[in-house]
Amino acid sequence: MGWREALREVRRKSIHMIPGFFAIPFIYWLGRGVAAAVSALFFTLYALNELSLRGVIRVRVPIAYHTYMFMARRWELENKTFIGTVYFWGVATLAIILLPPTASAAAIMVSSFGDAAAAIIGKLVGGPLNPINPRKTLAGSAAMLLVSTLSCMVAGYDAAASLVIALAATLVEAATRRSLDDEYSVPIAAAITAAAASALRL
Repeated sequence: MGWREALREVRRKSIHMIPGFFAIPFIYWLGRGVAAAVSALFFTLYALNELSLRGVIRVRVPIAYHTYMFMARRWELENKTFIGTVYFWGVATLAIILLPPTASAAAIMVSSFGDAAAAIIGKLVGGPLNPINPRKTLAGSAAMLLVSTLSCMVAGYDAAASLVIALAATLVEAATRRSLDDEYSVPIAAAITAAAASALRL
């Protein structure tokens, strides 16, 4: 681990964080309908891209294919898959449709920013391994907890609720064995906890 791996992760996560930057403008300002439509569009693009990568259809899907070539890890390139993006946009679309705006925005921001912080800081700092999952570091989990808490506060939750949501997402991210799986496990954990916080008005 070190600067080289951290910079490689920054390159990947620069795209990964884009949904987080647009969560509030689209969900709060343009409205749930517009946000859901845009999210569903990206879900469709990445689903079609996955079919293309698997040889089911023969077309290079705009945006999705270029994102794949820019972001894909070696094993994704070797196996011709980018299914994690399909998972993420599927969960994001459902969250926007089904949950209060604060909850869906928080879930998307936690998944975008918190997960990115965990990956980048984990590779940059290294250090003690997380006892929950020896493939993760405590530094990465601490970074995710901090960034996720701040993200939830920006989304509109108070400090206590933000910490609870962030802690749930961080624990799920730490426990997730495959990096592919946190594309859906993290936003689902954040969404459920955020929705509960909204319902209880924490």
